[in-house]
Amino acid sequence: MNTEQLLQIFYSGPQYDGTTRFYDWIREYASPESRVLNYGAGPATVDRRRSLKGYVAEIVGADIDPIVLQNEELDNAVMIVGDETTLEAEYFDLVYSDFVLEHVERPEMFLKEVFRVLKPGGSFFFRTPCLYHYVAIVSALTSQRFHLQIANKVRGLSEKSHDPWPTFYRMNTRSRLRRLANVAGFDEAQLRMLEFEPSYLQFNPALFLLGLAYERTVNATRVLENLRGNIFGRLVK
Repeated sequence: MNTEQLLQIFYSGPQYDGTTRFYDWIREYASPESRVLNYGAGPATVDRRRSLKGYVAEIVGADIDPIVLQNEELDNAVMIVGDETTLEAEYFDLVYSDFVLEHVERPEMFLKEVFRVLKPGGSFFFRTPCLYHYVAIVSALTSQRFHLQIANKVRGLSEKSHDPWPTFYRMNTRSRLRRLANVAGFDEAQLRMLEFEPSYLQFNPALFLLGLAYERTVNATRVLENLRGNIFGRLVK
């Protein structure tokens, strides 16, 4: 049995669609009048679930990589230079970062800039790997050269996919996130621990089954929730 068949058997339910669940959470707080910033937007995702263009009044993207300027899923795009942007203070109703926090080298400055551009009462949403998960542990212990050679292949991404960005994992546990959010000035932190399909193990059915066993185990009890692979978060200004 190959991994595609295993995915259909064990992961066909909507509860395992992490992307839809994350963006549904964002859409609960966004409206047609919202100004939204995708912080760390990168290139276009070509995924309708992840595009807010046309759903909100304005979607702006910011990134350190100039590829963001070619992102057609944005109404406007700016560069992040020296941890800051030229964006107006208290302009956005909502900011989000999708698998970005693990790449942030200076988390204090990152969150301070998010806080600066958010309106009072605005929300910052993010999803990011948990440092205690086996994928993040392997990533943290291996070099960027290894990531360039392996990461996209084991995820089954095409050769045209963007190379993985360097990872630092400096804000990838709940305790660190709460501390950093407090330092940046946020009033509230909602953090959810979630484990989905073992996507990094799809290249091998036997390893995929081991990942399946891990997923079922950590999802069975809250005692093990810190070992789940994803942190979904909402910080409120």
